[in-house]
Amino acid sequence: MDGALISEKKIRRAEQISRVNSWSIIWFALLSTVVVLFLGNLYGVLVGLAVALGGYFELRGHRYLIKREASAIPWLVGSQLYLIVVLWGYSLKHLLSFDESNPWAPFSSGMKDFILAINPDVQLVEAMLKVGYFLVYLSLILAVLIYQGGLSLYYLALKKLLYPAA
Repeated sequence: MDGALISEKKIRRAEQISRVNSWSIIWFALLSTVVVLFLGNLYGVLVGLAVALGGYFELRGHRYLIKREASAIPWLVGSQLYLIVVLWGYSLKHLLSFDESNPWAPFSSGMKDFILAINPDVQLVEAMLKVGYFLVYLSLILAVLIYQGGLSLYYLALKKLLYPAA
């Protein structure tokens, strides 16, 4: 098979990935933003809009990739690195602000009552809340590193296909 044909297939595959990924990020972020807006969480709205902006950056890179423009790679890679920064910042803020002496702080009193109605062992539930809280945000940090980090490396590898002389 011809090298140029193989390169073109790889670029088209990257176009599909960037289109699906960018729109997925945008729609998920906007939906999340609407939900937290109704909950009155201004910080959540700002994070949601920041994530949507990352999706827009990738969509812009996607459009440049379709045109085979040199600026596609910085937009595609930059969007992933931007999302890493935003989502790691979000996770770290929550990890550093968690009050281990009061693991119920993120919950309403009604939610606390509901949880304790399911399992009345307060010490066990509080221990699970503490571990669960940290696992959720550490998992997000790791998932973002693997997914966005891997995708940024994938997009970076396109540079040699788009610009073999570079």
